[in-house]
Amino acid sequence: MPEFAADELGVQRCGIFSELPAFLRTFGIDPEPLSRKHGIEIEDFADLDRPLPFANVVRLLDECARVTGEGAFGFKLGLRARIEHLGIIGELVRHAPTLGRAVRAHIENHHRVARGGAPYVVEQDPFIVNHKDETLIGYRCLISGLPALQFLLGSVGAGVALVQELCCLLPKEVLLGCSETAVPADEIRVAVKPAKVVFNSHHFGFTYPKTAIDMPLPTADPVKFQQALKRVHGYWNDVEPDFADQIKRLLLPALHAERAHMRMVCEATGLTPRTVNRRLAEQGTTLRTLVNETRYSIARQLLRHTHLPVAAVAQVMGYSEAGVFVRAFRQWSGSTPDTWRKALPRKPDGSATGVSAI
Repeated sequence: MPEFAADELGVQRCGIFSELPAFLRTFGIDPEPLSRKHGIEIEDFADLDRPLPFANVVRLLDECARVTGEGAFGFKLGLRARIEHLGIIGELVRHAPTLGRAVRAHIENHHRVARGGAPYVVEQDPFIVNHKDETLIGYRCLISGLPALQFLLGSVGAGVALVQELCCLLPKEVLLGCSETAVPADEIRVAVKPAKVVFNSHHFGFTYPKTAIDMPLPTADPVKFQQALKRVHGYWNDVEPDFADQIKRLLLPALHAERAHMRMVCEATGLTPRTVNRRLAEQGTTLRTLVNETRYSIARQLLRHTHLPVAAVAQVMGYSEAGVFVRAFRQWSGSTPDTWRKALPRKPDGSATGVSAI
């Protein structure tokens, strides 16, 4: 399966990345030549609404981690996130009636400010079979071929910081889809204590008890929430709606829940299967192609950055049998999952290099 043309896809609202220059300076590094190397002018960080090339931001974070020697660079940058960084969507989130509604409002409108990655919520089987009283909030990159580990860490850190600002809560668990040797594990544990940090997870995300998800927010305001809702529906940050991108976002939690994808897409969009197929055909793709692209991207991230056995990766992908997943992966990549994983560049400790593409 071919890689996406990463440089031609994706845009990211500046938002939290406005903190990047000041954070780099705490390491004694001049941010201007580094950001310019990746096609971003230092002035761009002064405008929270500035659209930045998604791939450039991802590569910049990856290099920041290397030049600073800070393996948790993205995570620590994310912890500097504040509701004000979200702009108009931040107003929606701040005035939502509950934490759960705030999270859903962010997810429902994320496509208005970013293309290249997406947040999602998992509340269905098989996750709740083992975690019946928890809700998982996660983030995935939708563009393959990028060194996205630091960006994903940043997304988790930002989510933790934003929820803490909203309702003074830390998550029950922080989930990192990478091995403990890929990042400074103890530093991350200290940063989110008393939350439990789970490495080699199926997700990059965090969990909260359902009781917390349903709790009213102290900043809730029904009038301001409705006003923000009307404003946000007319807002696009240099990102026009894209049907294939919308479907990929819907697929993220569905892949973990083994739901019938066409039925789920139709329920979520209010469209018939015929209309879904027609609109995807207009973009030169199909639902099966989008499902396979998303599965392949997630599978590679798990194989590269975790120590999960192939059978566990297959389960995450929604396959009932590991053999079916192995055959599918061979079709996508030309090799089996084990062979693909063994061919990865390795650190001296045997783990895959953290700067590799996801």
